[in-house]
Amino acid sequence: MNAATSDQKAFHPGRLVKILALLSVIFVITLATAPLRPFFAEWRSVQNRYNSLAAKQGVATIPIGVKQIWKPELEVTDRCVTCHLGMGAAPALDGDPLFKAHPPIPHDPKEMGCTVCHSGQGRATTKEAAHGHVSFWDEQMLTGKHLQAGCGTCHNTVPFMARKDLDRGKFLLGSLDCIGCHQIDNQGRGTAPNLSYAGLKEYQVDWYAAHLAKTQSDTTGVWKNSFSEIPADDLASIETYLKSRVGAPRIVEAQALAMERGCLGCHKVHGRGGDEGVVLDAVGRKPVGDLSFANIPGERTFINYMRRHLMDPAGVVPGSLMPGQIENPEEADLLTSWILFLRGRELPAKMIPKDRLRREVLGEKPVALTGSQLFGAFCSACHAPDGKGRNYGSMDIRFPAIGSPDFLDLASDAFIEETLKGGRPGRRMPAFSGNLTPEEIKSLVVHLRSLSPVPPTAAEVAGAVFDRTLGESAYRADCATCHGAAGQGSPLGSPLATSDGRRNREASYLAIVNGVPATAMPGYSRYDAKTLRSLLDYVAGMPQVEGSRSAWRIGTGDPAAGKALYNRNCAGCHGENGTGKLGPALANPGFKKTATAEYIAATIVRGRAGTPMPAFGRDDVRYAKLTPAEILNITAYIRKGLK
Repeated sequence: MNAATSDQKAFHPGRLVKILALLSVIFVITLATAPLRPFFAEWRSVQNRYNSLAAKQGVATIPIGVKQIWKPELEVTDRCVTCHLGMGAAPALDGDPLFKAHPPIPHDPKEMGCTVCHSGQGRATTKEAAHGHVSFWDEQMLTGKHLQAGCGTCHNTVPFMARKDLDRGKFLLGSLDCIGCHQIDNQGRGTAPNLSYAGLKEYQVDWYAAHLAKTQSDTTGVWKNSFSEIPADDLASIETYLKSRVGAPRIVEAQALAMERGCLGCHKVHGRGGDEGVVLDAVGRKPVGDLSFANIPGERTFINYMRRHLMDPAGVVPGSLMPGQIENPEEADLLTSWILFLRGRELPAKMIPKDRLRREVLGEKPVALTGSQLFGAFCSACHAPDGKGRNYGSMDIRFPAIGSPDFLDLASDAFIEETLKGGRPGRRMPAFSGNLTPEEIKSLVVHLRSLSPVPPTAAEVAGAVFDRTLGESAYRADCATCHGAAGQGSPLGSPLATSDGRRNREASYLAIVNGVPATAMPGYSRYDAKTLRSLLDYVAGMPQVEGSRSAWRIGTGDPAAGKALYNRNCAGCHGENGTGKLGPALANPGFKKTATAEYIAATIVRGRAGTPMPAFGRDDVRYAKLTPAEILNITAYIRKGLK
């Protein structure tokens, strides 16, 4: 049989008529059964179960049919109440979770609908479609521990409290047995006012005085005060804690964690933060279909993706430069809730809540953060909460130890302020001039200064015991490179054993404690009283040398001679051209603008304890000790040779 005969048989009119007849029968059956499908829908069986239970409990039955809440001003069409009948479509019943009433909240669920808070697909009429995690949905349904994130639809922020303050407030309410009468965040007993929404609603401002005035009778008939006095600090903690109770305790805790882990150093939230990472405001609305689950086991949900991304950024997104500092799954869940909370939506003016109205329309400023809180929010992710610096395996870079005494003793307030304002262009350090006010920058500087040890007073030093061996050891370790082994001075440090240098003990004490501006002499805040007394007495006992301390001037280096020294001693960490590797980028314009020659020279001499930066002014088997002239030559090359 040839090909033409085969084609004629395949398209024979009789065969085509039979196929058409079969398709017509299937079509008619489909049309005929279509009206019957709702009778077998799962929501119908739910409503039949409701009516059966209602009849037993003496409650009026409901007509069978799809129920919905329609709020066109919110673009909401929610059919959730078709099954969750107790949430507003019918009287609540006991005996079935679907028929329970909605838990008490500040607003009526019927006025807002369901998906505004819970997300999900409100138009769906099957459980799988409404609750399921479909990849192309912009907002998958929030459940369990992430449910409070739905508050962010309308309320775009919550009061800020540090986690230690949250823990303190919660402890006080428990230890003082406030929850013996009040309920707060689903804990407590008694019939006194519920404090879960104390931060949203007005409460009795003189509650403390009113409680002190209350009395009760004991078994002897003697009246006594039933409420003991609370210390002022504890009272302030309780007041602050109450103001943070806005019905979303998990989001308050999540925000506290985010502000503690330095998220704003790289990410913007509500227009404030760094530019290194993505803006977090709309991350929670990212469709799941746009996410890669290639390296993620388990459910293809946004929550599962974000939780794992927070714990292992480079593992989820190969090449990610985001530091992986979240190891606790509960903390990852908290931050996931916070990110979901940030995905607010536009609302009609009449529906904007008061807290959001005050900020967005009336321009109310948020409560100012302390220097410690600002450091946590903007700096701790890179520099660590204690400022001791960090190394991350996913990045070939070390973030500087800006809380180290070796840095703080050298860096002036102006140096730190300019660094915060201008950042390090092209590096991970952003410019915060547009994110932090001048007052906030100064507050950060004050906080950094608080991380440095407090040096002993002159009186404490005078009262300490002199130990010549200790004094000599401290001098040889920290002073001899610049000031000479016999106190004769060098191009890097003034002579100390001169007649005018030895007799001014007070000036020597201040120079050691505070450093000397416009020289390479840093302060040494880490000395204790005995070491400082021993050092001062040791210098005072040196044989006198010629010269004048006041006439000394720091020397200048040769950039050409400094190049070879730099390549041998510095390039391994800072890059051959100063572009930065494990160490900071010394050719960076932001660094060169703020770092003086004296600052660079002092850093080379002293190093950074606890970091890879060695002290080249000390003897060490791992590297060569540099002379004052060599240090000045390297300094000159960094300042003038690196481009």
